[in-house]
Amino acid sequence: MSSETGESRTGRPLSAETDRAVCDATLALLAEVGYSRLRMDDVAARAGVGKAALYRRWPSKSALALHHLIGDLRPREYRDTGSMRGDLREVAADFVTRMSRPRVRAVLPEIFIELMREQSLQHTFERICLGPELELIRRTAERAVARGDLTAMPDLRWAHAQFAGPVYLWLHMLGGDGDRALIDRVADSVAATWQLEGRSE
Repeated sequence: MSSETGESRTGRPLSAETDRAVCDATLALLAEVGYSRLRMDDVAARAGVGKAALYRRWPSKSALALHHLIGDLRPREYRDTGSMRGDLREVAADFVTRMSRPRVRAVLPEIFIELMREQSLQHTFERICLGPELELIRRTAERAVARGDLTAMPDLRWAHAQFAGPVYLWLHMLGGDGDRALIDRVADSVAATWQLEGRSE
């Protein structure tokens, strides 16, 4: 079974008490020592669970860390604001908010390295994060077309890259702040691209 569901790979349910203990231990250690120094043995010891049981549920520390960050990484529903610019600002605000959370910001660059190495982890990340993000951006574009703000659907994959790429680079590589200015810049950039694509049809 997937570790996302809180079940072991042998199908044995993970008790709520044990799951909470592992989650608390993982997040506390990530805050204290960072991802690079996180050790499964330390998580097991702090949570009071056997190391073998921990590995049955999460085969690597990257799987363990990702599982307990799922709630922070999963996108929220983007509300209909009545305008394309307003909707795009909602999308940008969600990307900035999620990537700015301290525990996400502390480990996301290293998690991304692991994602390139572990195919199963990449599939999980695509299912819980990337896929839903793309689908929500699609709905935002469909609303813009239905309103007449756009004459045709824009390139959704490129739009996704315009949201995720600049936010990640600004926060994690350039040391910028996740403030209103960043949200507005990203929204304006995507809006300009969509308007250009609409005029080219």
